[in-house]
Amino acid sequence: MSKLKRTLAFATPMALVLGGLATWHASSRADAPGSDETFPIESHDLLPHPGPDRHVAYGRVDPDELLEQPIAYSHKLHAGELQIDCQYCHSMARRSIHAGVPPTQTCMNCHAMIDTTDRPELVKLKEYWDKGEPIPWVKVHDLPDFVYFSHKRHVRGGLDCTECHGDVAGTMTQAQRVKPLNMGWCLDCHKNHKAVDDNYGAQAELRRAELKDCYTCHK
Repeated sequence: MSKLKRTLAFATPMALVLGGLATWHASSRADAPGSDETFPIESHDLLPHPGPDRHVAYGRVDPDELLEQPIAYSHKLHAGELQIDCQYCHSMARRSIHAGVPPTQTCMNCHAMIDTTDRPELVKLKEYWDKGEPIPWVKVHDLPDFVYFSHKRHVRGGLDCTECHGDVAGTMTQAQRVKPLNMGWCLDCHKNHKAVDDNYGAQAELRRAELKDCYTCHK
């Protein structure tokens, strides 16, 4: 085997290994509990476009639009009257980018013991369970692909679910988007929310500069 062939035979697998390690390291840091540290960035203000587009919602669902769901689930009943914690159903909100929707098993933890007589929505639930199929919920807070949003960072930072999702427990018999979810709305929170002061203290202004940087939300 020539020297060149021996070199290529060694270099190719090594490149794959190093590339894989780099990918693993990046992904593990992104999901690590302590990965929310600040980093030095020059302060600069990123404002929404001053024209009419400033108020166009980036979400794919219009505010107050009611989408037909496979089951008529009432957040007002479950989160309000029954006082079920949001994270019982959306268990990944504190641990992941996505809050997630509950598997049918989570619903059946309670509803397996509840009579379905004269309760057509519970009949639908048990039909999905019997067939072993997930409930095909229609996403209400559907951000476009160019927006990066981490539930974990916001929940751990001290934001309440209602700040983005509205009075779910008090008024929503059906889930709907009530906040604009546009760039100006997000930046107003990044610039003014007291959680930045509570979590970063003397470094709060540095953190605000980071939160206004394009890369924070557009990775």
